[in-house]
Amino acid sequence: MATIKGFNGIRYNPQKINDYESIVAPPYDVINGEEQNKLYDKDPNNVIRLILAKGEGEERYSNASNTFKEWLENSVLINEDEPAIYPYYQEFEFEGSNYTRKGFIAAVKVVDFDENVILPHEQTFRKHKEDRLKLTTACNANLSQVFSVYSDDGGAVEELIDNNISEPIIDVTTDDGVKNTFWKITDQDVIDQISAGLTKNNLLIADGHHRYETALNYRNQQREKFGEDSGAKPYDYVMMYLSRGGGDGLIINPTHRAVKNLGINSEELLSRLDELFDIEETSSLEVNDLEFNEMVFISSESDKKYKIRLKNKLDKNYENLAVMILHNIIFKNYIDEEDAGILYTKFDSELSSLVNSGEYQGGFLLPKLNADDIFEVVLDNVKMPHKSTYFYPKILSGLVFNPLW
Repeated sequence: MATIKGFNGIRYNPQKINDYESIVAPPYDVINGEEQNKLYDKDPNNVIRLILAKGEGEERYSNASNTFKEWLENSVLINEDEPAIYPYYQEFEFEGSNYTRKGFIAAVKVVDFDENVILPHEQTFRKHKEDRLKLTTACNANLSQVFSVYSDDGGAVEELIDNNISEPIIDVTTDDGVKNTFWKITDQDVIDQISAGLTKNNLLIADGHHRYETALNYRNQQREKFGEDSGAKPYDYVMMYLSRGGGDGLIINPTHRAVKNLGINSEELLSRLDELFDIEETSSLEVNDLEFNEMVFISSESDKKYKIRLKNKLDKNYENLAVMILHNIIFKNYIDEEDAGILYTKFDSELSSLVNSGEYQGGFLLPKLNADDIFEVVLDNVKMPHKSTYFYPKILSGLVFNPLW
């Protein structure tokens, strides 16, 4: 069962911050070098200086730690004097419709994956986990949230939170047009009711697999260091944003694949794929025109686009998801994934540009997913390929931090 509680968050001091838009940032893993520089220049107190500090090698982590300590000492950051959970709503427009994704940030007990309480759906990269562990160790805090999804068909937890919020402590609209509203709830009875409403839930990691595995590694590291495994220490918990799987605004976009080296020319690749796949020429490069088991292949060697679908359906429904087919069949049997030089992009326009420029030999446009698809995969103890999903919009870093001391 999931254990959820409030925590004494560290927040930016409102008396020191004039404009919250200037100090928040997207998650570290979607920020490129140019965006990092812009955020650095935006405000000397921008959270980028913690989550993606500059410096050579290990210096990055000591720089982040020193900045964190300095901000605390100078009261740029303040530590809450009582446990709280933090409702966090995002209002946005997507494909012509308006949505509000509701969720809240709390401390969730870290448990091993084999307990089937916290469910991962994607594979992870070792170097990213090593990076986040070094940062967590240097700062002794969770600086960004894990994003998870819970099931609550009736929406009772959302309703309870709606009835216990009034004036927000942060209300900021970011450059992408997303309105981010943030509250805190310190009433322990309400926190207990929210926790009780989710104790029988599995929590599906939507975004932040590396951060959750880092929390596991950090917990184990601390237990080995102090010999304490009561499950009650601050490092036994991780800061997590929880959102209802059936709620409004849970948009799950795909991540497309640009392939630098197919290993053969595209005509020969299509010829080989023909033995297992139905292949038809298409004029569309629109995600919304694809079924869950279809993808579009484009090539730098031709202006043509090809819709690809497996001829014979596999036994389990999730095995037929396009991203599973791409990695489990095409990349395993026709394209060497290790040598392919794959770039992952959430933008179909970027995919087209990379391939049309000739920089990448081919590309695969993938369809959207939904939460039920992902739950089906993980409940069968299977992981999806890395970078299978892109949950939109991203949750901001800089709203609250979780001290682990």
